[in-house]
Amino acid sequence: MGVPGWWQRVAAVSEHLAAVEPPQRNEHGFGPDAQFYLRLGELARAFAAEVGDAERGRVLAVFDDLLGDETEPHRRAIALTFLWPLARQPRLAGLGDRVRRELDLIAGYRPARAAESGPDLARLARAELERCGLPATVVPRGTSPAPTGVVLSVSTEEPAGVFLEWNPLDSYSDRYQALAEDRPGSGNLRDYVDDVRDLAARAALDVLAAAGFRTEVRYDFLYGRSRVCRVLGPPELPFD
Repeated sequence: MGVPGWWQRVAAVSEHLAAVEPPQRNEHGFGPDAQFYLRLGELARAFAAEVGDAERGRVLAVFDDLLGDETEPHRRAIALTFLWPLARQPRLAGLGDRVRRELDLIAGYRPARAAESGPDLARLARAELERCGLPATVVPRGTSPAPTGVVLSVSTEEPAGVFLEWNPLDSYSDRYQALAEDRPGSGNLRDYVDDVRDLAARAALDVLAAAGFRTEVRYDFLYGRSRVCRVLGPPELPFD
């Protein structure tokens, strides 16, 4: 067993890592076994929590250089084990391209976006719907008249969050109002429009759910038929 040469380079620029017992490579060279990875992960978590920006920058500069050496097949896996906890930290100025790329990849497969605010979440949902050919509009909740088509309305009051609705093209037109006046058959038209609202909104919500967004359908029949569609959070595993 011995100390990998790359660890000596890392420890040379970090007071924290120089003061701890280094991870040991196994008898097969640099190929780490399970205990090696566990030890490396422990050191990485402690390092990410304790060090300042200057020391973190020095260590990441070494890793950026190490990632440029593809002669050792385990080098990138070792770097990712160490870099994973660092992806939670604010990005430092002057990061090397290799480290920045790895941190971006890690951050893209983390549930970090779950903390998106209402407007940000609505914009993410709109982008996903539009990518699938479903134009959508983001508005404050309560906007009147509401835009036509898929509408993502953002509420800052309880219940706060992002609501999804679908509004028919002519529901505010004079023609629709005339047809919906209280006369024989008008109830059928209103029921039809309500059904289409529900069907179209649920279809758009299902598209977001298929993309990994957290969604909810809430039913409330206290004051008649009511179905509320909500977008609760972004995907934990986004496609891009």
